[in-house]
Amino acid sequence: MRTVKRAVVASALAFPLTLGTAGIASADASFGENGSFAGADGAGSYSVSSQADGHVRADGDGTSFEESSSFAGPDGAWTEYVSAHADGDGDTSFEQGSSSATSEGASSENVSSSAGGDVHIEGSEDEQGLLGGLIGL
Repeated sequence: MRTVKRAVVASALAFPLTLGTAGIASADASFGENGSFAGADGAGSYSVSSQADGHVRADGDGTSFEESSSFAGPDGAWTEYVSAHADGDGDTSFEQGSSSATSEGASSENVSSSAGGDVHIEGSEDEQGLLGGLIGL
């Protein structure tokens, strides 16, 4: 019985090693929700999603948030959205906008911003990172 337990433990430990993933911890997380509706007064939909890559490093995906909604009815139509992203390289972006159209006219607005960072992989010689670059460390 002891030999069987050792074989199971050895197999469980050997599998990650064959993939080259020994010692890597990951805590990826995500959320998503969406819906739609329709009735005599109009129809609409919404969506929201967020995700975080558990190993936010220079080669990781980072984090993101996106939300949007739209509606169309007898008085017109509108849509709005917001998105924000940050990746492991220190690059960030934000965008928010809306559009509408009615019998009185149409409008559209958009706000966006972005910044590039200089985050280095842990253990590199020049490891000042985004915050260190901003405050001169």
